[in-house]
Amino acid sequence: MENEFNTYFTLVILGLIVVFLLLDRFKPSVVFFTGVLILLAAGILPIENFLRGFSNQSIIMIFLLILGTALLSKTYNLVKHLDSLFGSAKSIRSLIFRMGLSVGPVSAVMNNTPVVALMIPYLYRWSTQNDKSPSKTLIPLSYAAILGGMMTPIGTSTNLILIGFIATTTHPNLEFIHFLVPGTIVFLICILALVLISPPLLPEHKDPIQETKENLRNYLTETVITSDSEWIGKTIAEANLRNLDGIFLVKIHRENDEVIRPINPDAVLQKKDRLYFAGETSGVIKLVDDNPNLTWRKDHAFDLDEKIDLVEVVIPSNSGLEGKTLKQVNFRDTYDAAVIGIHRKSSRLFGKLGEISLAAGDLLLLTTGSNFERLSLKDNEFYTVSMIEKENIPPFWKKVSLGVVTLSALGATFAGLISLFIGLLIILGTGVVLNLMTEEEAKKNTSLDLFVILGSALTLGVLFIDTGGADLITAPFTYYLEGAPPIIILGTIFAATLIFTSFITNAAAISIMFPLVYQLIENLHLNPLPVYLVLAFGASAAFITPVGYQTNLMVMGPGNYTTRDFLKIGIPFTFVYTFVVIAFMLTFYTIYV
Repeated sequence: MENEFNTYFTLVILGLIVVFLLLDRFKPSVVFFTGVLILLAAGILPIENFLRGFSNQSIIMIFLLILGTALLSKTYNLVKHLDSLFGSAKSIRSLIFRMGLSVGPVSAVMNNTPVVALMIPYLYRWSTQNDKSPSKTLIPLSYAAILGGMMTPIGTSTNLILIGFIATTTHPNLEFIHFLVPGTIVFLICILALVLISPPLLPEHKDPIQETKENLRNYLTETVITSDSEWIGKTIAEANLRNLDGIFLVKIHRENDEVIRPINPDAVLQKKDRLYFAGETSGVIKLVDDNPNLTWRKDHAFDLDEKIDLVEVVIPSNSGLEGKTLKQVNFRDTYDAAVIGIHRKSSRLFGKLGEISLAAGDLLLLTTGSNFERLSLKDNEFYTVSMIEKENIPPFWKKVSLGVVTLSALGATFAGLISLFIGLLIILGTGVVLNLMTEEEAKKNTSLDLFVILGSALTLGVLFIDTGGADLITAPFTYYLEGAPPIIILGTIFAATLIFTSFITNAAAISIMFPLVYQLIENLHLNPLPVYLVLAFGASAAFITPVGYQTNLMVMGPGNYTTRDFLKIGIPFTFVYTFVVIAFMLTFYTIYV
């Protein structure tokens, strides 16, 4: 009776986890860890199993890989050199082809999030120079990074999570070659498909910055200090122009053409200063109507000669800004920048900007001060889209030393002399010794949220199998799939995984699907290798929604995309991807053993 209770209680908790992930009301890390804590408190999850899940070697390896790719990216700026490979492209199809063949191999050995983040400014520049819309190029960038990640076990954390799961069973694990061959074939065919179908299916949206400039009055309201104003000679703080209701002062333009932005509370107001406010226009109207010190500017029309420089930044899924308001993080003083607009899923958000909770994928339009670039580089809370950061070039001897150690460690790994885990430790250790990665940089490239998700997911997956829940859920599928053609079995697994990965992220999808797939392999006596590969490729098939993969979220704001845009290109692209994956498995593997 106790075993039966444990089975059903675990199923209920896992069901609630899926529901809350779909509702997207709480962070995935909170949802997963809450489920784990409930099962711990109920005595169903043994403490030793909990600790084993969070100390799994594959989870540690994911973080070593993230830190290693950050180290190599910073030291050699590999992505910047890709510009020479596709920068001369003149058409969208030529760009997608060159960019795909460049980004894919890099994403196979590097974390694809920074790859996409570093490529977005180059695609923006190319689009501007060739009079093209960025929306024609950014979804292909995300897709190419996803495809590239499937060519190696380390190309995406999804593959490493799967390897960690398999290590808890008696099944043989997936090796490097198992990903390389199908991953390369799928990559090449899908890049060609992307070249053919992208131009007619992708929208031609305006660049958010250009759209903002064309509608600047919707973002900024211009006023001028009256000649007899009591504010003349007073500071911003003394004039009570801080913490206004729903609006904030973005910039001051002086009569001598001096520009002050963002505004320091100690800045002293002068006669005929032009004050620019961001926020709800109604709030500015009320401020002017209730205040004799301000009036509307009437000497000439509001124009772009005011040199209002705009910068776009996008918030990634592991940002510390996620779930917080601009006021809570003191954004203006922290980054020497003022937010004049927030775009979410291609729509501008209205209301009091300082009180809006930020979300992953949000695009922020900023007007920046002279210290913005230096301050924004201190952490990894957002990626700058419309401005390319200055390159910090380390000494040549350090680059050579790290390169020699990296190549030697990777060579020893592939030769079987040392494990990948040890190889990554050697590379990171060398970076620390050479002072190419500081403690602060290591901290900003790691994510507690990701660690909680991975550890919780692995713990729950193993418990799902141990309590018999996976066997209970797969029993009807075993009945209907027993003796079915291999294409039906693989297609069913792929389709179920695809549904999960499209709506609750790939890490969650593979965590939920693995226990079920493991049980099907046992019940139907399947060859684990092709079945696990189908599971891996299905979990990375995050092409039809922006929420399935964080690189999709990253390009959504800069590309001004809607969910419909992803559906329009993602559905036919997913059909091509699925066909190639299933065809490969059926051609090269025997499904039944």
